[in-house]
Amino acid sequence: MAYRHAPTPLVKVMTTNNVPTKTENWADKTASVIEKALDWIIGTMMFVMCAVIAWQIFSRYVLKDMSSWSEEVARFLMVWISLLGSAAVLRRSGHVTVTILLDHISAKLKRRVLVIRDLLMLATLLSITYYGWEFAQINAVQLSAAMDIPMSWVYASLWLGMGLCVVILLLIRLGTQPDWTSGSTDEHP
Repeated sequence: MAYRHAPTPLVKVMTTNNVPTKTENWADKTASVIEKALDWIIGTMMFVMCAVIAWQIFSRYVLKDMSSWSEEVARFLMVWISLLGSAAVLRRSGHVTVTILLDHISAKLKRRVLVIRDLLMLATLLSITYYGWEFAQINAVQLSAAMDIPMSWVYASLWLGMGLCVVILLLIRLGTQPDWTSGSTDEHP
């Protein structure tokens, strides 16, 4: 059966005639650069982790000789991916948020609640960063079981990941959209 005319598309693409939809300041651009770098780092870590797990499965079931280092590398990479990933998704509303209170208060009160939320979050992140640094220094003499690397390299993921969350949170507050929960696409009407 032939059509007399082409079917209309379900989605229309609208052009903006080179008019920017939103302006970004230096804080937004800096946060974007950090996020893109973290995306590449985390993507590389995930690729390496998958390759190491594939090697572990191959060596265990095909070679009948389990490698001792592969499980440890995969575990350490998972820790790094999780903690760096928390900074990478902060601005894009990647964390679980409950916005029922924010949805039912005035705009003026909402701004105040968001400032209080961010100050509490900043205090918590700074505390975790500080004590994560201390924890990594205390355990600098401890070596991992299979690879004999200093455990401070693994524990550095805690203070570095939370320190990056501090930086991203400050950049969000200095950026053009300080309410990073409003960009969520998972919300129900």
